Amino acid sequence: MKNELTLGTIGTALGVVGTATQTNELLETVSLVITIIGALISFIIVPLLNWHSKAKKDGKITSDEVQEAARIAAQGIEEAERQIEKEREEKAKDE
Repeated sequence: MKNELTLGTIGTALGVVGTATQTNELLETVSLVITIIGALISFIIVPLLNWHSKAKKDGKITSDEVQEAARIAAQGIEEAERQIEKEREEKAKDE
């Protein structure tokens, strides 16, 4: 019973905080965070995982393969930055 009361109180407090903050600002922030996470996954993590599985096929990773990984990461970072900037520009247009 006490645990349910505590959870209910926490839920109510979160509801009050959510209502007190500006809903649009909160949603825009959540959207930006989701965009950042998606960009990291799409442009950096997945390509590096693919590179790693390909590079490990022969049992060793050479310096050329490490340089390729660095190039993949750099390209991914640039593309993620473009996506985040695009999201910020769209946010600025809406304001």
